[in-house]
Amino acid sequence: MKKRVFYKEIAYIFGIVFIAVGVALAAKSDFGVSMIAGPVYTLYLWLNQFTEIITFGTIDYSFQGIVILLAAVLVKKFHLSYLLSFATAVISGFTIDFFFWLFDFFTAEGIFFRAVIFCLSIISCAFGVACIFHTYFPPAGHELFVKEFSIHFGKNMHKVKTIYDVSFCVLSVLLNLVLFGGFVGIGIGTVITAFLNGPLIGKFTRFIENHFEFKAAFPKLEEYFEK
Repeated sequence: MKKRVFYKEIAYIFGIVFIAVGVALAAKSDFGVSMIAGPVYTLYLWLNQFTEIITFGTIDYSFQGIVILLAAVLVKKFHLSYLLSFATAVISGFTIDFFFWLFDFFTAEGIFFRAVIFCLSIISCAFGVACIFHTYFPPAGHELFVKEFSIHFGKNMHKVKTIYDVSFCVLSVLLNLVLFGGFVGIGIGTVITAFLNGPLIGKFTRFIENHFEFKAAFPKLEEYFEK
């Protein structure tokens, strides 16, 4: 079967948009945001009690900046791509804020409707991450950490992603207990996503690789980023 061309630049845009949509939908469903978004969402809800100036996106890219620094320490190197990765995190943060604002115009009522929204959020995030892994632009902090760690230590990327996600799920629980004394913003959906996200990313990756051939629309730009 002849594969269709999927431009890497489009994959980058798809990745940022679908991840942002997934995070916003998860928050709207009120079943609990994804484990990756959990710590940031918990901090956002806590700070929102005192001020509305700080947005989810602002906290998110600040947090990812810390993750990028941690990745640099673990692999014992620092490239210009890490700074570009932070730029991706900033773009992603603004995109998430946009969808938070956009979805604020409708109300998720009823367990069935909320469940549908939650399922769509998982699918959207997993597809977005799979797309991000097929572009030459530096991924945001979380994806960069998984990618760099996997390559440096020779580990399976999807297994590392699953462990990374579960770790953030645990961090979300701890932050909730410390800041709220209970669970706010995370729930059964957070736990479900922690175990499903990695396998779903793997399935989406295999699907798009079986049906599409990834090429750069701007080869010279790809060469620059892959130096």
